[in-house]
Amino acid sequence: MKERWKAIGSLLEGEFDLIVQASYEGWGAGYDPKFLPLLEMWARGELQDIPSHVKKPLGVVFSIPDLLRKSEEYIVNSVRHEISYLLNADLPIWRAGQREFFRFGYQPTAFVVLYAVLESIKADERILKDHPDSRYILKRRYEEILASLRDIYPYHEFALGFLKLWLSNPEEVHPTVRRLVLSLESFLKDYLAADSQQAYSLLMEDVFGKYRVCIEESSELNYIDMLIEEASGKRKEGHKGRIMTDILKKLPKEEQELIKSFRISGEIPQEIRREILKKLKSFPDWMRDYIKQMSYMSLLEKDMEFLSHFLPKTLQIEMEHRGFLSFILKGWEENASEGSGSIKGDFKEESEKDRRYRREFGLNQEEFRRYHTIMRSVMPFVESMKKRFQRLLPESEEGWIWGYPHGRRIDYRRIHMEIPTKRGLIYQRRLLPEKKQLAFKLLLDISSSMKKEDKIENAVKSLLLFSEVLNDMKMPFSIDTFSEKVFSIKSFEEDYIASRTKIVRLEDLLGGGTNIEKALLVSGEDLEIFCKKNSIRGVMIIFSDGEPTKGLRGEPLKDLIRQLKGKFPIVGIGVGEIKNFVEEYFEKTGLKIRDVSMLPSAFFLVMENQFKRLQFSP
Repeated sequence: MKERWKAIGSLLEGEFDLIVQASYEGWGAGYDPKFLPLLEMWARGELQDIPSHVKKPLGVVFSIPDLLRKSEEYIVNSVRHEISYLLNADLPIWRAGQREFFRFGYQPTAFVVLYAVLESIKADERILKDHPDSRYILKRRYEEILASLRDIYPYHEFALGFLKLWLSNPEEVHPTVRRLVLSLESFLKDYLAADSQQAYSLLMEDVFGKYRVCIEESSELNYIDMLIEEASGKRKEGHKGRIMTDILKKLPKEEQELIKSFRISGEIPQEIRREILKKLKSFPDWMRDYIKQMSYMSLLEKDMEFLSHFLPKTLQIEMEHRGFLSFILKGWEENASEGSGSIKGDFKEESEKDRRYRREFGLNQEEFRRYHTIMRSVMPFVESMKKRFQRLLPESEEGWIWGYPHGRRIDYRRIHMEIPTKRGLIYQRRLLPEKKQLAFKLLLDISSSMKKEDKIENAVKSLLLFSEVLNDMKMPFSIDTFSEKVFSIKSFEEDYIASRTKIVRLEDLLGGGTNIEKALLVSGEDLEIFCKKNSIRGVMIIFSDGEPTKGLRGEPLKDLIRQLKGKFPIVGIGVGEIKNFVEEYFEKTGLKIRDVSMLPSAFFLVMENQFKRLQFSP
């Protein structure tokens, strides 16, 4: 199976001259990090043009879960479509079109709905020039998308009309927009043959006037859909729910009941729709403005659902202020040890508020909200654990000891004994306080299996609990995560506050197999070097929820763990009521928990046991 994905990647690498890799973590594209600032300025429309090699990504990853149980021809052409789409995406035009639509009072994503469908078709048109035998697969892919779309509005149908023309199915164009779309058949041919700037000009000159009629009609239908949702009790969202209730109640009783009897506005006869809209126009200005505002947000949500099928999956997207859609560009990092690449970093520009939060808390506003939510459930345990551990390891007080022949302080109580005996041990020396310390190395499994149930949520809670306690106790600690590779979340020298963002966003790293051997070797070497350098004892805690899928297994892995135990204590924590790999590989230092929700308490027990051992050590 693995060779199949490698062969597909190798085929497409030769075709497009960039790195193509399969991944269990989703789609993505990475660019040369040194060109990212330039690329982002171009994407925002701040630069007219940049060199073509800057626009080209160094690598692309495609999602294995999305393509399982598909034929090789289907997989190749799906990835080929993504790469063709990505390489020819003129990002400033996406931005310019949204601005133009926003000036006319429409949600910016209304432009993206039309443009994304046309650009998706254009990507496949390029593929067919070099691979004419791919038409059947590309057509089948679109048929699957069309079959999955539900409850869309006239302007969505308008955009899909061009796709149905390209598929040679003009009879399938929705009746409400068929006349408009068929009148633009020559436009579609010209658009597909033009370069990006010419195509955009054609779109705004020939299509915008007809398309905006569909947008306005969709907005009116959406007003009624919001009333239907309110009448059916689907939406009860505080302030929003209360005002929509007031608006609905201003309609006559018979119309309220009538609205309740339909599932969507499209099912309501046109004359009844007109009557409802006429009554809405007679409402006070503030109510009309509110409906318009709520409709704007509702249509944004509809657009994003629609666009999930037509935007480049290789580009991550985000919604900005007032509904502008933008792409997040990421860098490609080569991993020299494995000869493979990965997408690195989130290079979107932070708002002033996010920057202020990061200066104060080491997290942006959203990350701080998540951190604060988790800490509310963890904080009582943090305080309890700190008090308990501090009792186990009290810091000795400063004092003085006597019995020295010279020094700066005389012990006058000993003079009468020392002078007659002529020993002269009448001086005292200061005894400095001593605090016993342990260096903790925590290893956490983040392989694909951690996506199940609530494993990652409990893992994040455990990491924060572990980190807050040790940070307050001024104990050195380091956190690594592992799957097939090893990732550093916090080094021994790194400030804990600076690493919080990586803990809160741990979910972003999930995926891949489980290589315990590599994790033990990499993290074990780091712990050993730190302990020798600082003359301190160390302990390693490793949590994994499954058998190793890569690297050493069986007796060789047991031997490696025994060898490392000769250097520092290692405790393994595993999940499951039946016998699991932790008991087998870590033997007497393996700790089994019934459920992952017990992980925080397991960490507590391990830390308490290690502190007790330190208490009685010389």
